[in-house]
Amino acid sequence: MRQKWREISARTLGALALDNACERCFWLHQKVARPEIPFPGIFSSIDAYSKRVVQASLSLHQVMPPWFGEFGINGEPLKSPHHAWFKIRCGELTLHGTPDEILKTPGGKLIIIDYKTARYKEADSFRKLYEVQLNVYARIAENLSPPRDPFPGKVQAIGLMYYDPITEVEHPDKIGSQGFLMEFRACWVPVERQDSFLDELLERAWAILSREKPPASNGNCKTCEAYEMIASVLR
Repeated sequence: MRQKWREISARTLGALALDNACERCFWLHQKVARPEIPFPGIFSSIDAYSKRVVQASLSLHQVMPPWFGEFGINGEPLKSPHHAWFKIRCGELTLHGTPDEILKTPGGKLIIIDYKTARYKEADSFRKLYEVQLNVYARIAENLSPPRDPFPGKVQAIGLMYYDPITEVEHPDKIGSQGFLMEFRACWVPVERQDSFLDELLERAWAILSREKPPASNGNCKTCEAYEMIASVLR
C-alpha cells in the first residue's frame, strides 16, 4: 500500500467529480499505485510554451500578451509554487497541486489560471474535473500554512485559458522550408468558486478511502483492470 495515500492531487480529486467516475479506480489509484499513462509530448510542450509566451511578452514589451487585457485579466506572473509545499490539510486528507499560472493583481489579489491546448467546447465532459482543480488551487492559495509570500492570499478569480488551434491554412507564409507555423486563438472561461461542493467531494473521497477494501467497479472499467494488474504484481 502507498504510504502517502491521504495526499490527493487536485486532478485526482477532480476526476472523482466526473459523471463516469469510478470509485474503485479512485481507491486503487490512491492506495495501490498509479498505472503509467502515456501523455503525448507535443501537448505537454505546448502547455509549457503557453507559460513562456507570457514571460516573453513581459520581457520584450513589459506588458502581458494583449488577449489578457481583452479578457480583463491584469497581474504580474508569480513563480510556480512547488507541489511539495503548495498543499493544505483538509480533515483527514491533504490537497496538493501545481497551477499553470498565478498572477498577482495590482491590488495584491491572486488570479489562478489553467492552460488548455484544445478547442473550447461549452459542453466539455472534463469541465467538472478542471473546475475542481482550480477550486482546489484557490483553497490552497487562501489557506497555506506556514505562509510563503504571497500565500495565503485572497483569490480574485480562477479560470481556464483555452488556446484553440487554428488549423485553416489561409496564408502561404505559414509554410516555410524548415516546416510550418500553427496559430492559436485564446479563449478565457471564468470558473465559479464552489466551496460547498469541494467540501462534499472531500467527504466522499474520505468515505471511499477509509474503507479497508476497494468498492465495486463502475461497470466495465478498463482502468480498473490496469490497477488490478499492478496490485497482483505488488502482492
